[in-house]
Amino acid sequence: MQQKPAMRVGVIGLGALGRPISELLLKARYHTAVYDVRREPVSELAALGAKACKSPAAVAEQSDLIISLVSDVAQTDAIVSGDNGILDTFQRGAIFATGSTLGPEPVQRIAMKIAAKGGDTLDMPISGGIIAASAGTLSLMVGGTESTLERVLPVFRVFAREITHTGAVGSGQAAKLAHQLVFSVNVMALLEGLALGVAGGVSPEAMKSVLKHGLANSTVLQVWHDLGPRWKGMLEASAPGAPLPNMRKDLHLVLELAESLGMPLQIAEHASQVADSGTATGHDDPLI
Repeated sequence: MQQKPAMRVGVIGLGALGRPISELLLKARYHTAVYDVRREPVSELAALGAKACKSPAAVAEQSDLIISLVSDVAQTDAIVSGDNGILDTFQRGAIFATGSTLGPEPVQRIAMKIAAKGGDTLDMPISGGIIAASAGTLSLMVGGTESTLERVLPVFRVFAREITHTGAVGSGQAAKLAHQLVFSVNVMALLEGLALGVAGGVSPEAMKSVLKHGLANSTVLQVWHDLGPRWKGMLEASAPGAPLPNMRKDLHLVLELAESLGMPLQIAEHASQVADSGTATGHDDPLI
């Protein structure tokens, strides 16, 4: 009979990435504890064999590796050091891995708190989206010590195909933000290029074929049919004070990091302004 893997894993945040990652871990026979503010995904994963938890602290109590996949800095701080946060029950020698895009400083600050509890932190931003998460082919940019990464590689390989060690804690965030800059500009350039071609009398499908077979081809274009509407939705105007869609949030983080490094990024600045305006060309055209 096949033995269950020894490392106990906890997943906090069961959205577009957290749920499929949890399902893959369960299929690989990992002890998987799960938590989300929504009860539905917790219950559904419990039906598949996960250990349903009512708080981040309950996850930490039974985990050697805690994977955080919440949305932003505020949510990450809450699950780490808020009421019933993981620091309340963190096991000495355990590892905290955050897959959220937060920027280097928040992750480094959290790593200090984890270290005070005798644990290690991995800065583990993710690329690939829901399709790659379901297929187990995500890409990870991992900041932290090589020895800590080595300990969790068998777990990471359950849901990731490409795992790049980027350096110390915080470097994974820098790598992800650099990636998100290129990705976001790619999305907006594709929208403008497709819109320009269509306005010039080329059908959307013919224009996509032209781009796919030229130097303008990209992974974004390859999966445009499946995820294009989602990306376009991230470029819509939002109400004042509302949480920013991920693409716009990440562009803001890009500019914050660039400013802290004294590095002017003209394209990033313009892309962020266009994204925030809600007027990106082509984002409201259902044919594109």
